[in-house]
Amino acid sequence: MMSIIINPIDETIREVWHDKDKESSRLKWIKDTLGVHTITGIRLDEDNHYMYVDDEGMLLTMNYFFRYTNNAFYVEPVLIAGKGLVVSTDENGDDNSPDLTMGEIRTRVKFLGRKAYH
Repeated sequence: MMSIIINPIDETIREVWHDKDKESSRLKWIKDTLGVHTITGIRLDEDNHYMYVDDEGMLLTMNYFFRYTNNAFYVEPVLIAGKGLVVSTDENGDDNSPDLTMGEIRTRVKFLGRKAYH
């Protein structure tokens, strides 16, 4: 399964792959890919696209940020601290490869650099 990772540290957006048949759980793979201990899912649109993010990202004194904008779904841009992993979900809530392209995501992401949030 393909996912798209948004990395504000090196300001890249790229595809990453997960073999659903591997023994490691999907949750462990998501946490390892993001480099975090806990995750939260953010709904990106009405087409069942979600972004997994660091649940504790806003608690850090300093972090790398990006802004995700989808004016068709959100009134204001969403501020994200740390990396984001974009997936889609099926009717059962299982993760699948997103239909969004990296180009579409690039138009919605603005990297903000390292900032103090508090």
